[in-house]
Amino acid sequence: MNGSKEAEYITRTTAEGKELRIPTGTIHGARAGEQISIYGGQHGTEYAGIEAVQRLYRELDPAAVRGTIVISLATNEESLLNWTQFAPTLPEVKDMMLELGRGSQYIINCHGGEYSEAMCPYVICRLIGDEKAEATVMRMARAFGVGYVSLSRYRGVPPPDKAHEAASWWLWPKKNLCDELGIPEITPEVGEKGSRDDSLMYTGIVNVLRELDFLEDDVTDVPELKVIGDRYWLTADEQGMFFPEVEVCQHVTAGQRIGVVRDYFGSVLQVVEAPADMKVMSINVSMPVKKDGYLLWLGEVE
Repeated sequence: MNGSKEAEYITRTTAEGKELRIPTGTIHGARAGEQISIYGGQHGTEYAGIEAVQRLYRELDPAAVRGTIVISLATNEESLLNWTQFAPTLPEVKDMMLELGRGSQYIINCHGGEYSEAMCPYVICRLIGDEKAEATVMRMARAFGVGYVSLSRYRGVPPPDKAHEAASWWLWPKKNLCDELGIPEITPEVGEKGSRDDSLMYTGIVNVLRELDFLEDDVTDVPELKVIGDRYWLTADEQGMFFPEVEVCQHVTAGQRIGVVRDYFGSVLQVVEAPADMKVMSINVSMPVKKDGYLLWLGEVE
């Protein structure tokens, strides 16, 4: 038996009668084994992940695969077709994602920088309070090969702040597929600014498939993991135009000037400084920013 590939759409209909769908490619390997679910495009302008998962489905030979690989080829099709940044995941899309994850033992959910985000590649390890699962997820993150990992754990619904508003999304992790399904999940954050270069994402996915024995070849050489410790999300004091003065992946020192916010006439509204010795992980590269809008995030790396 040489294995096979299966292509289909799964669908849901919203309360308003609109049909939503996810194109799904399943690779049934020639040899029996476990199952993994891989998602690209939960945010439709994070192109590196979409390119990588579609390439994976096109190029992987089922004869070389052990087990089953379920691939969501364009998870949030509405966001993809309409070029919508930071698109929410509708309940119907989340339900389809859960359907594609059931029966799997592992999840890779590919993300990255959107049009307006410069991104230093890293992997989010989703922690679910299970020692075996968390050891596996760290193995997956190391095999992915970018060297930096951020640890994330769902802590329930966030309390409202003093203004009775929900906490910012970057301060309080949302419930993920791993929390629903109880299986190891990594989220590679790879790609930036609308780039379609899938080389790093594709290589990382293939390395994880090797680590988990879906593919026979050895994992290519990868760096030791460095865990991102304290994280700082820097925001705008008021509306203006943001001018970053650093690059992603750059190391900065406490007190270093890393950007400014100006008004249209050039007057400086805010000087942005690094709060500690850190690594620049992501930058908002769009010019306009709203009050309290995201500028950069920095991480302490050992």
